[in-house]
Amino acid sequence: MTKPPFMVTLLPSVDVDLGRWLMQLWGVAYTERPHAPVFHILALKSHGVGKDDYPLLIDGDTKTPTIEKLVAAFDDKASSGNRLVPDPQAEPELHAEVMDLQHRMRYDMGEGTVHWAYFHFLQHKKLVWPSLTTGVPWFETAFMSLGGYSVIKAAMFKGLGLGPEDAEKALTRIQAAWDEIDARLADGRKYLCGDRLTLADLAFATSGAPMIVARGYGGHLPEMAALPPEMRAVMEPLRDRPAGQFIQRIYDEARLA
Repeated sequence: MTKPPFMVTLLPSVDVDLGRWLMQLWGVAYTERPHAPVFHILALKSHGVGKDDYPLLIDGDTKTPTIEKLVAAFDDKASSGNRLVPDPQAEPELHAEVMDLQHRMRYDMGEGTVHWAYFHFLQHKKLVWPSLTTGVPWFETAFMSLGGYSVIKAAMFKGLGLGPEDAEKALTRIQAAWDEIDARLADGRKYLCGDRLTLADLAFATSGAPMIVARGYGGHLPEMAALPPEMRAVMEPLRDRPAGQFIQRIYDEARLA
């Protein structure tokens, strides 16, 4: 008997939360198999894919890794109201705008979020613990509980090049994206591109969600009040800006219960 589809994920990842959201809106049923950082690489390799090939959807013998391939596999099969990428033939300009914006928000601003958030969050084990352990295999939690947290943290700091200077550069990228989105929203538009929800909206929302600890994010973020003052000093102003308010509104309105 064929196993039902499942998705191998890095639990706190912003692209993983984008994948969860896409699957939900497309109506694609699956179960999630989350992993803590570093352990996710072992899980991906066990399925014959690379360390960056997540989220990875496995349906029988079919493996669909990364957001790009999930979009290619499922978006044009969704009902017209649930398609998130404009048709390149019918709406070529809107299609180009959506694809450009979603790419920049994920690969420029999103990487900035990863570097700033990991650098700061990983220094506070209690804050980040739910994001690393919720629903992961028991032995991953056991490893981190028995001293492995410091090993995982060191591996992430080394692998990503995390440090104070890197975090400051990352924050510059984040603030530049906030400036761009604030400017887009200044004309009163509801969505970033066109007059309907698109991949661009979800890409910015998920990539920016950790910076405002957005409600509804699937990576188990803490409450703003629990964060240390130096983090709140950066994150509260971002939350209050139009771009930050947009992120929370999109989660509130488009993330299904």
